[in-house]
Amino acid sequence: MLRVAQAIWAPIFGLSVQAIMSIFPSIRSRLIAVVVLTTVPPIIALGLLAYLLFANQKTQVEIDMIQTTRALAAAVDRDFMVGLSVARALAASPTLQSGNMQAFHAEARSVLGAPFPGFTIVLSDLTGQQLVNTLRPPGEPLPKHGNIDLLKRVAASGQPLLSDIYIGGVTGKPVVTVEVPVWRAGKVAYVLSVGYLPQSLVRLLANQNLPEGRMAAVFDSQGVIAARTHLHDQLVGKKGIPELVERMAKDTHGIVESRTLEGLTVIIAFTRSTETGWSVGISTPWTVVLTETLGTLALLYGTVGLLLLAGVAAAWMIGGQIGRSVRDLTAPALALGSGDPVVALDRGPAEAVEVGRALKAVESELNRYRHDLESLVAERTEALEASNRELERFAYVASHDLQEPLRMVVSYVDLLSRRHGDRLDDEAREFIGFAREGAFRMSNLIKDLLEYSRIGQHDRVNVAIDLGQVVREALENLQALTTETDGKVRIVGQLPVLSGNPVELIRVFQNLIGNALKYRAPDVAPRVTIEAEPGDGEWIIRVADNGIGIDPQYRETIFGLFQRLHARHEFQGTGIGLTSAKKIVELHGGRIWVEDGPGGVGSTFCVALPD
Repeated sequence: MLRVAQAIWAPIFGLSVQAIMSIFPSIRSRLIAVVVLTTVPPIIALGLLAYLLFANQKTQVEIDMIQTTRALAAAVDRDFMVGLSVARALAASPTLQSGNMQAFHAEARSVLGAPFPGFTIVLSDLTGQQLVNTLRPPGEPLPKHGNIDLLKRVAASGQPLLSDIYIGGVTGKPVVTVEVPVWRAGKVAYVLSVGYLPQSLVRLLANQNLPEGRMAAVFDSQGVIAARTHLHDQLVGKKGIPELVERMAKDTHGIVESRTLEGLTVIIAFTRSTETGWSVGISTPWTVVLTETLGTLALLYGTVGLLLLAGVAAAWMIGGQIGRSVRDLTAPALALGSGDPVVALDRGPAEAVEVGRALKAVESELNRYRHDLESLVAERTEALEASNRELERFAYVASHDLQEPLRMVVSYVDLLSRRHGDRLDDEAREFIGFAREGAFRMSNLIKDLLEYSRIGQHDRVNVAIDLGQVVREALENLQALTTETDGKVRIVGQLPVLSGNPVELIRVFQNLIGNALKYRAPDVAPRVTIEAEPGDGEWIIRVADNGIGIDPQYRETIFGLFQRLHARHEFQGTGIGLTSAKKIVELHGGRIWVEDGPGGVGSTFCVALPD
């Protein structure tokens, strides 16, 4: 944890580990410092989180608004299409074709009603003179159409048109009309209009039940406001803000950040209909987006503050306890390292006392094994068979008795963690983890060293071996690792039959294939190819992979005992595997080396064995 604090503050203040340790000399002060200092990254992260929350909230609001504008634009189109369908049906009416205007007036009025979105139906001649208007009784004098240019365009094109908003000739108020040509004798004789009031569009917007603070508006093809949920009467007939009008003219949908006609800073989402050219826009004030984010941020920062206070208090109490326990264990640990007699603890936490006793037990075992080793060296008065028996005895002792105190240390460290884990901070748990991990590493190292020492001691050294079967047995032992890494191992061609020890050769190829699976490139599934080719009185077996490769300067040193090129947190291992492989191969009269992988990717381990 101290390293974490240094990583945070050293670049800022130029502090070294020694400087930090001098500022915070005791465990208690360091724990408190770690608690305080390690809150800096979360605070910075919370700042970033605040920004991301706001950005995400803004993005979500924009997505919701775009979806709503699409729905509203479809609803507006639907109302206009209903009017278009009705107008086309009335244009083909027999009463209209026969010239019976009074009957047509009655027929047109019968269409108007609650489900129909239009408010009036008008028939005009090609000069723009209204002949029928359902807002007036039949025969009453009528004014000219309020948008004669639109009538002329319908008559000239013979196609229906949707108007932009304009002032109606009868109502004197803003209206929108769907214009349909009326054909007689193969010519356009009249123009039939279905009129809409902006209030019907306002009701359509209101039915959407927008969240509080949201505003919606409908714009005609020129960007003029046809309906609005707020200040409708004051703003209908006025153009929208220039940035929005410009974007609506170019894009079918999008987001604009600007100010409304009332001067509010808002995010505006719009959708323009490709059928009518009309658009629907929804705006949300920045303050609404910000307000929706503040509650979450307040909860986060309040929680961090409480956790910081609780952490400082816990660090103060636990730091004192840990400090005393560490001081009590210092003397036995130093004695064990120097070879002096270890004095077991008789005070302090039960776990600390047990660890002290475990150190005493380790001292006793080490002394006994030291004596056994000295005796073993002295008894070398003897034959190879006797030496092998002593080696087997040592292997049993080392694999059983030497592991026992390590298991004892792990057990009591685990007990310490279970009983006092809730009172320990991250650094204390990290120390416990280091001790536990170190014991396991020592156990694995002992096992690997024993296996290394047994190389060449197996029976049946010179028997005929099918190398293909050897590789297949090695793959069976590696099945779990192959599945875990999603690896694929392919044997190309036929592998030879050689003379040697099958147990030890299985170990060689298990090591080589296991390394190819373990040292894989990030985000790349390992692929391993095994093939053999005859040489001069020997067979060369190549194990090629697509892994991280080996720098040429280390291709000799990797076969040395305990030689590792990577930190333990990157790749696990004791550094004995390749040393064992080299020893086995050389005992078989062969050679082992490493080359570049195929195409310069990965590595190829080459094993040459006598034919």
